[in-house]
Amino acid sequence: MSEMYVEGPVLGTIADGLDKGAAGLEDLAGSVPSGVDAGPMTGVISSMLAQVTTSAGNVSAALTGAAALVRLSRTYYERADASAEAGLSDIEDVMSP
Repeated sequence: MSEMYVEGPVLGTIADGLDKGAAGLEDLAGSVPSGVDAGPMTGVISSMLAQVTTSAGNVSAALTGAAALVRLSRTYYERADASAEAGLSDIEDVMSP
């Protein structure tokens, strides 16, 4: 298994980027037309617009959830690093005369 190391601030930057993406999609909500006049194609266009709007909402929610998981991962990494560091310090203290 290969090793992987990620700096805590990098994980914070990733989470912030995911949050910004979600906010960008949510900011578009006010630009969705409330009605469409496309003649005989109005129903089809309205349905397509509803599907795109729903999908954008789902993507926004997924981005927000991913940001939360990245932040949680950062917390776990930091705890593991602190635990490992404390363990190594204890071993060093015992090994020193």
